Amino acid sequence: MFTISNTIKLAAVVSAFSSLAVAGDYNPKAVIDSKSVFEVSDYDSHRVDAHAPIGVMGDHTHEAGEVMLSYRYMTMKMDGHRAGREELTNHQVYNFGYSVAAEEMNMDMHMIGMMYAPTDWLTLMTMVNFVQMNMTMTSNPHAAHGGHGGHGGGHTGTFGHSSEGLGDITVGGLVKVYDRNRQRVHLNLGFVLPTAEVDKKMGGSFLPYGMQLGSGTFDFKPGITYLGQSDRLSWGAQVMGTIRLEDENESGFAFGDGVNATTWVAHPLSDALSISGRLNYSYFEALEGHYNGPHGHSAPNHLQANYGGHTLEAGVGLNYLFQGGLLQGHRLALEVLTPLYQDLNGVGMNRDYSVVLGWQKSF
Repeated sequence: MFTISNTIKLAAVVSAFSSLAVAGDYNPKAVIDSKSVFEVSDYDSHRVDAHAPIGVMGDHTHEAGEVMLSYRYMTMKMDGHRAGREELTNHQVYNFGYSVAAEEMNMDMHMIGMMYAPTDWLTLMTMVNFVQMNMTMTSNPHAAHGGHGGHGGGHTGTFGHSSEGLGDITVGGLVKVYDRNRQRVHLNLGFVLPTAEVDKKMGGSFLPYGMQLGSGTFDFKPGITYLGQSDRLSWGAQVMGTIRLEDENESGFAFGDGVNATTWVAHPLSDALSISGRLNYSYFEALEGHYNGPHGHSAPNHLQANYGGHTLEAGVGLNYLFQGGLLQGHRLALEVLTPLYQDLNGVGMNRDYSVVLGWQKSF
């Protein structure tokens, strides 16, 4: 976690950067030798495979004056538990001292985004989320339902939790620093605004931490993205960090810092259709803090140490670009991801698959 002093330093840097950008004094072409990194711009941003797989955010910049609207729908399914790399049955979860195990969790997210480029080197972006989550849990029929710490939920048999509402809002910018020889590099500077509710309850007790609608903290998301093209292929890579700028949210906890690294390759099957393959790695630290109100301790999802860990996924995607008619320039995309490797902190939830559908249109 960031200390207060580090947060102040970060705010000062961001403020200085913003002031320079608004004043027009900051220009990568003045900071970096323009002859070496901006002289030749032959990257074709209008190809069907010029955009990354739809599950990658902040993957491309725009030309001055251009606006892009987007909509993404993501669904993710988690199925049962695992301890580190080992999948667990419900009985094994109970043997860890829990009286309740999660059967499955489904999350649906609707994401509305907008990008605007005031200059060729700066693209501003924002994204608003609406989140829906459902979790099915099963009690140990032989337990007294006290679980860890003796704070059980009093449930027996199979029961469920659900939550829905506005998620956190992300704002930020993409700063192009290299555009030459059919390759591009830009910096990702994102900030998460804690607009989501993190005090969702059921029966007077907080829902499990993972059922809250957002982080509840101001977060900084720095990163870097690389793109490349040839006549028959395109490729890219992105590394993004997540840094919590507060030690706890209004409910008393904070999700862990994390990093995400992804790389992909795509091939245009025609002017309208491309196919892609992607690897996606993420790591998040365990949750910190503690609910400041009534909450259960009977299931793994109730405990801070059971969040975070390592996940490696493989994804296959399709991008489609309408070539004519009323829908000319509209983009549709699909990506399906499934885990190759999971090494979770404590007794975490096992990820099964995720699917992302999207629409994009530039004006």
